[in-house]
Amino acid sequence: MGEINWRDSWDSALEEAKKENRRVLLELYMDGCPHCMHLHNETHVDTGVVQEVNSKYIPVRLDGRQNMDIVKKFNVTGAPTTLVFAADGKELHRFPGYYSPPDYLKQLEKAG
Repeated sequence: MGEINWRDSWDSALEEAKKENRRVLLELYMDGCPHCMHLHNETHVDTGVVQEVNSKYIPVRLDGRQNMDIVKKFNVTGAPTTLVFAADGKELHRFPGYYSPPDYLKQLEKAG
């Protein structure tokens, strides 16, 4: 079983996305948040989700409390929140809350 190759820097992820012309998947979570834990421990380990995210996105996962500048910049009001960005940094889609693996993949499809 593989895992998502999470980055820990928004700026570096965006730079990498621009170089590779790939989208960025930004996951904002909070320690101690039950829905965040379910998303990370159930959905993010699903083989289909791992394959989709690693093959099509530059994934970055950040603790919202430690990255309030990003939380404010993108007007995130709850955790977890998943945001999809084009390689140029333009937001394409967001989906707050926990999603099962099939529903998470459907949300990624909505980003286009």
